[in-house]
Amino acid sequence: MRKRLLPVLLGLASACAQGTLDDVPSDVPPEAAADAPVEAAVLDAAAVDVPPSIDVPPSIDVPTELTDDVPRAMDSGVDVRAPEDAGSDVPATVDVGVDAPVVPTDTGWGPTGYRVVRNDPAGRWVDACAQPGHQTVLSDVDDGSFRAALPFPFRYWGLALAEGAAVVVSPNGYLTFQPSAPTPANGIIPNHLDGVDAVIAVQWRDLRTRSAGVCLSVLGNPGARQWVIQWSDARYFTSIFGHLNFEVVLNESSDAIDLNYGSMTLSEPSTVALESWDGSRSSVPFTIPQPIVFSNTRARFLPQ
Repeated sequence: MRKRLLPVLLGLASACAQGTLDDVPSDVPPEAAADAPVEAAVLDAAAVDVPPSIDVPPSIDVPTELTDDVPRAMDSGVDVRAPEDAGSDVPATVDVGVDAPVVPTDTGWGPTGYRVVRNDPAGRWVDACAQPGHQTVLSDVDDGSFRAALPFPFRYWGLALAEGAAVVVSPNGYLTFQPSAPTPANGIIPNHLDGVDAVIAVQWRDLRTRSAGVCLSVLGNPGARQWVIQWSDARYFTSIFGHLNFEVVLNESSDAIDLNYGSMTLSEPSTVALESWDGSRSSVPFTIPQPIVFSNTRARFLPQ
């Protein structure tokens, strides 16, 4: 038996040395091969074929018919647009630079509506709290309101207001020309069912003022005056970390309304729009606490 196995083992050794089994004698009896001792194979890691990496499938395309009803950010005075040379599928980017192109936007609401000019050079941030003779109200409060008097004649949504007309200022980031209106913490524009109409919402959310409160200041000469209502270092009621600085500026000469934003640290979604006298129309199609307003942006609303 040993003599018969010797040529078999020599043949196997030669084949292994040459990397092939073609020279193994074909006349070896099957029972001899079965009885031959088998040495454990040594695993050569370098010789193991590693499967190719698994290709991750591309992101799933959502059918267009499923995206038509997805809410989109409303126009809050921030210039949101995609690059001109990009395709329609490129997500819009937010341009918060003060030198963004001035593009009048007609809201389409007719002669008593407004068109919006974003970052209009004619509009500017005015620190009402630093003006001589300014008035500070609503310091360190959550709710409530302050009833101010319009310092000059002004036209809002086509209706002329006389000097001294009542203006209700809320710590929640808005004012209204409706003198007996409630002051809800959150709002939707337009909405004629909430009891408060004729609203100018700069950052309408449940806010709390700090010690700086809301500053009121009148600038300029008769015929070309500005009335500035500035919320200074306010915060959201639910968070102590935000630092919000924003203002409304009423312009006597043009009846334009400026919504100006200074430093807006940790800004969150809020209602930003102008509402008509009966609460049925808005300076933008529809707005709820959704837009996020960034620092150093402006929106000028011009009556049509």
